[in-house]
Amino acid sequence: MLCFELFTMKPDDEHYNAKTTVLIESVLHHVEEEEQEWFPKVREKMGRNELQDLGQRMIDMRPTAPRSPAAPKALKKSLDAVRA
Repeated sequence: MLCFELFTMKPDDEHYNAKTTVLIESVLHHVEEEEQEWFPKVREKMGRNELQDLGQRMIDMRPTAPRSPAAPKALKKSLDAVRA
């Protein structure tokens, strides 16, 4: 939701810097959580070939991934997350 909000704002909006700071902190927290907790668990459960296959599938899907927070796929994911 923050990405979409920032996408619709101008940098001189009074809330822009605060929302940007929250987004940065959220991303950093998410990355740290992935690196410290999730990745080690995934490495324990999946073999090297499975991880490489997963990585290749992600690379293959990249061309169809949303490029903007206003893209329909991105909006749907945001709404689904809020409703969960």
